[in-house]
Amino acid sequence: MIGEQHYSEVFQALPTPCLVLLPDAPFFTVINVSDAYLKITHTRRDDMVGKGFFEIFPTNPYRNESIWRNVFDEVIQTKKASKAAPQKYAFPTADNPLRLDVMYLEVVNTPVLDEQGEIKFIIRSMTDVTDSVHDEKFFEETQRTARIGSWEVNMAHQTVMWSEGLRDIYEVGQGFEPGFRVLDEFYPDPHARRTFEDAFMKATKDSTVFRLMLPMVTAKGNERWLSIVGKSDLVGGSCVRIYGIAQDITDSKRLTDLDELEKRILEMSAHSETPLTTVLSEYVLGIEALYRGMHCSILKVQGNRLVHWVAPSLPESYNAMIHDIPIRDHVGSCGTAAYRKERIIVSDISTDPKWADIKVAALEHDLKACWSQPVIDSQGEAMAVLGIYYKQVKFPNPDELLIIDRMSALLHIIIENRRNADRARNVTSMMAQGQELARFGNWQSDLETNQHTWSPVLCEIYGVDPTAFAPSYDNYLALVHPEDRQRIEQLVKQIFETHEDTVFEERIIRPDGDIRHLRSWARLVLNDNREPVKLIGACLDVTETKQAELQLKQLHAQLEKHLNEVAQSEQKYSDLFHLSPQPMWVYDLETYDFLDVNTAAINHYGYTREEFLSMTVIDIRPPEEIPKLKAAVAQSKGYNKLFFQGTFKHRKKNGEIIQVDIQSNIIQFHGRKAELVLANDITLKLYYVEAIETQNKKLQEIAWMQSHMVRAPLARIMGLVDLIQMGPSPGVDQHQLLRAIYESATELDDVLGDITEKAEQVNLT
Repeated sequence: MIGEQHYSEVFQALPTPCLVLLPDAPFFTVINVSDAYLKITHTRRDDMVGKGFFEIFPTNPYRNESIWRNVFDEVIQTKKASKAAPQKYAFPTADNPLRLDVMYLEVVNTPVLDEQGEIKFIIRSMTDVTDSVHDEKFFEETQRTARIGSWEVNMAHQTVMWSEGLRDIYEVGQGFEPGFRVLDEFYPDPHARRTFEDAFMKATKDSTVFRLMLPMVTAKGNERWLSIVGKSDLVGGSCVRIYGIAQDITDSKRLTDLDELEKRILEMSAHSETPLTTVLSEYVLGIEALYRGMHCSILKVQGNRLVHWVAPSLPESYNAMIHDIPIRDHVGSCGTAAYRKERIIVSDISTDPKWADIKVAALEHDLKACWSQPVIDSQGEAMAVLGIYYKQVKFPNPDELLIIDRMSALLHIIIENRRNADRARNVTSMMAQGQELARFGNWQSDLETNQHTWSPVLCEIYGVDPTAFAPSYDNYLALVHPEDRQRIEQLVKQIFETHEDTVFEERIIRPDGDIRHLRSWARLVLNDNREPVKLIGACLDVTETKQAELQLKQLHAQLEKHLNEVAQSEQKYSDLFHLSPQPMWVYDLETYDFLDVNTAAINHYGYTREEFLSMTVIDIRPPEEIPKLKAAVAQSKGYNKLFFQGTFKHRKKNGEIIQVDIQSNIIQFHGRKAELVLANDITLKLYYVEAIETQNKKLQEIAWMQSHMVRAPLARIMGLVDLIQMGPSPGVDQHQLLRAIYESATELDDVLGDITEKAEQVNLT
């Protein structure tokens, strides 16, 4: 037989740290402590048992005593378990009590009630979730750095959850509660909304993974582009949740669109029949579409003056005012930029001295900032000036400075190429291909003269000094990673054999030892006789992209680890269920099928586990109890969370009918809405209560007989005795008096006999 010693051994072996406390507020005396609790807190049993909880842990730098007392008060008042979110705790270390070991613990205070429903003990259990908390924080910070956020839609509860990273992307505060109207709130484009809705609905039916790239507007009115990946979980053909990630790809999307724009503009410029003003206007309009609020102009240099060339979004009246202005210092931003041959940034036209003489023209048209960049030709002379205007006081950010550089570089190519058709063919071909991979360094090898040239950007990518480095095929191969060198040599050989363009990836090792990943393109240029004369190409540094891919793999690994920890946690709860000494089971609220049953229920009811799982909860009820069961189940179906308690009749396998006290809760069990039931057999208890009530009823009858039926004959006897004591009276027959006394005594004897018989019946029961 299992005794208290066995239960004590089981308690000490529990992997979950536990304390058993008395509810003697405000002390909460410790009466038992598990070995796991002693280990995690680095304490001794003798220092804890018999002492008050707050005497053992008087201080904690992360949680004050009042918060702990509030938790205990809540348990005392509600008589329900209290579970807090993971909190930071500090305990003395085993080797040095003056040093504190910091960890995150999830604490649950569970009251143990006696038969009268009063708290007998309080079990305080703790779970060390330090690693999970640290992993979660690292995962969240990594997501924020990469501008990635996660989301989940719970179909059962119709709720939407966002990670902190996603809240940052949407620029919403902590009080914002995401819902199903998020599309209407952040996606004004009807096409984007329909695209997302169609993908979402399809995923709910067939569990397909969807990948979308959609425009949106944040809570602060900023236009962004999101890459959204989603997947659904189907259980029995029904969708229970849809989850995924969203990444802010605005910068990369804008760069991609910019690459496409520049490619298209270069292709337009390559056709000499297309007017240059048309090419420049298309380019300016494309830039303005990517950078909302930006208004661009291009002024042409003619002699010592600037004349209007293209400015499609500026008022014609303003263009007329600045037409034919002199190239001179302090003649606006553009006149000064052409004069100094350097970029001029004016963030506030109304106060900058360079605009002192002509600011009225700009301010009349609500133009408040102007940044100007001269377009310099190969001889170092200004060909044109790019002007960028804003209708608010504004200083450029790094991205805007970058676009100014890109625009001036492309304008340099377009304008100068139109001046020199031969040069335009070579440069346009190279740049058109180069723009497919965005902005990168380029190189050229003249096969006839064996001359090699590298652009400054390419030298920067390879980490070499352009003034000291001598470009050549051998010097290039020396910088290629040894593991890639043979493959590259084979690719070069293939180019000369096939005369086909080649795109490939390679690794290089800079002189400082830094390893970089490159995406490169190469083309063989042939003369009219189809003989190779030049090998040209370009390469893009994609190291950051490779690193981002590695980080994404690490994120997936961390997520997998987290899921494993969740699975382990579920196993712990399963153990608590199956090891419970009271019968417990889980059944489906729709089908009434048993879904799981613990050992105590199997032993008490006599069915095997296989028999239970092939039955429904109706099968353990007598026929007269089935309507009562169905009424209780119907009530439970209307709630997602419901605590129910009631008394029912159950039937064991041997046919015995027992009375049970049922306590149940609604839970989600493997995606199914189910009810967890705890059954307490109270048959014997009810039998004793009924026996006591029967005894009480008989005792009440005896008391009534004593107080009513005995009193009447006894009163007559006492009256007759008084008449006899007074002596003979005229007209009174003494024999009649004696006979009356005898009859009353006989009646009294009969009553006493009845009382004795009923008293014996009470004893028999």
